[in-house]
This record gives sequence, structure tokens and C-alpha cells, in this order.
Amino acid sequence: MRKGDKSNKIIHWEDTLISKESISIGIIKKIRRAVKKIKCSVKPYIKKDKDNKDNKDNKDNKNNELNRLVAIGDIHGDYEHLISVLRHARLIDKENNWIGKDSILVQVGDITERGNDTLKCFETLINISEQAKEKGGIVHVLIGNHDLLTLEGNHYYTSLKDFESFGGVEALEEAFSPEGKIGKFFRHEMHTALVVGDTIFAHAGVQPEFVTEGIDKLNEKARKILLDTPSIEELYQLVLKNITHPIYVDPIFTNDGNGGPIWSNRFAIGIENEEMCSKIEKTLELTNTKRMIVGHTVQPYGKIRTKCHNKLIMIDVGISRCIAAGGYYGYLEMLLDKNEIWARYFGSD
Repeated sequence: MRKGDKSNKIIHWEDTLISKESISIGIIKKIRRAVKKIKCSVKPYIKKDKDNKDNKDNKDNKNNELNRLVAIGDIHGDYEHLISVLRHARLIDKENNWIGKDSILVQVGDITERGNDTLKCFETLINISEQAKEKGGIVHVLIGNHDLLTLEGNHYYTSLKDFESFGGVEALEEAFSPEGKIGKFFRHEMHTALVVGDTIFAHAGVQPEFVTEGIDKLNEKARKILLDTPSIEELYQLVLKNITHPIYVDPIFTNDGNGGPIWSNRFAIGIENEEMCSKIEKTLELTNTKRMIVGHTVQPYGKIRTKCHNKLIMIDVGISRCIAAGGYYGYLEMLLDKNEIWARYFGSD
């Protein structure tokens, strides 16, 4: 994923039906239950009112049928393209307010770095996440490896304009601290891996050894480490004392061995063969899912691709104009009431 020139010719793909038999009515019911559970358990910025919460959730579920899921790949600081994709998917209006009352949005990570508008991208996703809790629908954001690098204090891929948008390096690091708005959202809301209905999402890919005890155990361990991750300055002070925080060394957050869910591109870049498909199927079996959706690895010419009979769907189409051969518009849409999974594409506005 290098910074690339912008001279590549953009190919305009037609919308493609990936599957018309993989989603059952039972998935809709599962997703509704999952959404209600998640909405009740993860609300770090909203004052909890138990008496009103249950009534509100029941009202949302009654009025808003969650009939579609939209999954968006890596953003890499390209705010304008993020907004274009969200609008094309009918998730936000012209004022960038949430309108996806019947929808679940999953953004698979790598919001940060390479581009110049990390702050605006995060602000948008945080805002619509909060709005969805009030208006109906739900927004999930996963942790990408570049998001993790920023949290850890590695700014190798951060552009000068990105620093300037925050007000400097110190201001950026403060924003990602436990007290910062992005830092709170990162530690409390962003997912390492996510199961919605019969689909598992991760930024890079989930090897079976990470979910032998189930997806919940993986996420519980990851969340505990994230909540314990101090500011970048405090992480640096620990290093000076020869203390290494788990965020740097725990297999969930590293690329050692087969790589954790945030880093591992073994499925995406490997040759499709029996061994690969067997590992993917094992992960799906352990998580009681039918397909895995990932970003991280840019797909050639901005086209969503699949492996192993659609059990792996790779949706990083290169939305950002700040990556090699990037600048594409595309996303995945699952129409739950029609049992259809679509790759959606469009040109510039």
C-alpha cells in the first residue's frame, strides 16, 4: 500500500450480483436481535436511562425494519470520497446526517493515514454512529492496522496536512488519547472483529486459531487491552522503563505468525486453494457464520472480489486517492429481504 500517482485510469464497473442464496430470513431475525443487544451494551457517550432505554429500543425495532447492510472498505483519510460513498448508499443526506433507518453500516477500518482528512472522516463516522442510535439503524466501525498504528504513536504514514488538520502532532495524539473524542470512540466502540447475523467482518482476516473459544472471547480480550491503552506519551514513558504494553505485542494486534485480525492478509493475497478454503471454512464454523468480509488488501482496478465460493469477500476497492491505483467508488450491499449480496459501483459526483 504505497502512496501512488494519480494517473491511473479509473475503470467504471457495473453493479454485480455476488449471491442470491446465501442470506435467509433467519439472518434478519438474528441481526435484529444482535443490533438490539449491541445498542443496549455499547453507549459510552449517551446518558443511560434504563426506564426509557427499553421503550426506545422497542420503538426503534418496531418502526425500522433492518433490511439492508452496507459494508465500506478502507478510507485512508479521503473525506470527500467517504461522503460520496455514504450518500450513494443512501445512508446520509446532503447535510451529512444519518438517514439509514433501515440499514446497518459496517466500515472495515483504516480510516487514518495516507490521506489528509483523518479528523473529518472520524468526526463523520462518530456523528452518524450517534445519530443512528437515536434515529434507527446502526453503525459499526472496525479497527484497521493504520488506525492501530496511530493509536500506538507510529506516524510514519501520516501526511503533513493531516497533522495540520488536527493542529499539530501533539493535538493529534491528544485526540487519540483516552480522554480524546476519537480515543474514546476507538477504545469503547471500534471492533476488532464483528459478527452480524451469519457474516463475520474483520479488517484483514480472522485465522481460525483466534476464535477457537468463540468470537466473544477474542473481542473481550481485545477490548480489555484497548481500554487499558494509555496516551501515546504514557506509552513512550513505559518504553523508557523497558515495559512493553500488550497493544504492541499481543497476537491480536500484531502481524506475527499468521497475523491477527487487524493485520493478517494471508487469505486475501494467498493463492486460492484447498488449504486456504479449509481455513476460512474452519473460521466460519467456529463463529457460526457463512462468509467473511474483509478490507486491508486493495483489490485490482477497484473491483470487489471473492474467493472460496463467496466465503471470502474482499471489499477494499481503493476508495482513497492517496494510495497506489486508488480513487474508486464502491461498496458492498446486502439486501436482507431479497437474499441478495451486491457489489455496488459508481463514478464521481
